[in-house]
Amino acid sequence: MTSRFKVFAKEFRKGWSGYLFIAPGYIAFIAFMLIPILFAISLSFYKASFNLDARQFVGFAQYIQLGQDLVFIQALQNTINYTLVIVPSTVLISLMVALLVDPLGPRMQGFFRGAFYLPGVAGGVVLSVVYLWIFNPTYGLLNYVLGLFGIEPVLWLATSPHSFQAVCAVVLTFTIGQPIILFLAGLAGISQDVLDAATVDGANDLQKAIYIRLPLLRPVILFVVATQTIQVFQLWEVIYMVTRGGPFNSSTSLVFLIYQTAFENSNYGKASAIGVVLMLIIMAFTLVQLKFWNKSDI
Repeated sequence: MTSRFKVFAKEFRKGWSGYLFIAPGYIAFIAFMLIPILFAISLSFYKASFNLDARQFVGFAQYIQLGQDLVFIQALQNTINYTLVIVPSTVLISLMVALLVDPLGPRMQGFFRGAFYLPGVAGGVVLSVVYLWIFNPTYGLLNYVLGLFGIEPVLWLATSPHSFQAVCAVVLTFTIGQPIILFLAGLAGISQDVLDAATVDGANDLQKAIYIRLPLLRPVILFVVATQTIQVFQLWEVIYMVTRGGPFNSSTSLVFLIYQTAFENSNYGKASAIGVVLMLIIMAFTLVQLKFWNKSDI
């Protein structure tokens, strides 16, 4: 043990400048990520309100109660539904756009990159305000367009199926930009010699896209799916701005439920328990996705 410590100390002295440069990142991670996570895990075993000094230890009682909480179960189901709708839609739309933009010249590619990435820069809050006007049942643009075709106005934010669809539409607006850029970068890394050889063999553009580009884009696709899944599981700002979780919790996500439980109901222990469950679900989904990420894909 002593010899190993001496070797470690020797290596540390040899590369102390490198450790010094990465120290701020690790300190920030420990201070703003690791410690809050550990504190939330510990707080989930207590019944705690605004006054944390008066918290009461309840063990796993709050986790057991979550299994019987209908609001939590509905929020969990909504979160999974958001993931099943938004993630595949984001991957499919961004991949199709990237395949259409890739043959264009550098200037046109740069234009489309900026155009599709701009909503992501604006953020979900700004786009939510815009969509509140679009979805307005009285003077909204969407109902106006439907009226041109003789369709009755729809209460987009006040009925169960439409509120869910409205949230998905807003999220898709600002989530496809980054995947498009990633797919374009992946397409640019495909050797032109491989595509030329396929052309010589008689392959058309569709065949080259299916049998050459898509298999070579597999690492990028897996990365986009993993990051988008994590992002959608943490969805809350659009719900806060557009639907407030309604009607009747039909659009509530787990993160929005955490916000309501902690900051509106002052039940920090239960909110921490929901957060721990959400963390475990994200870890499980990530591990399942990484199982398909072979060494040959990295």
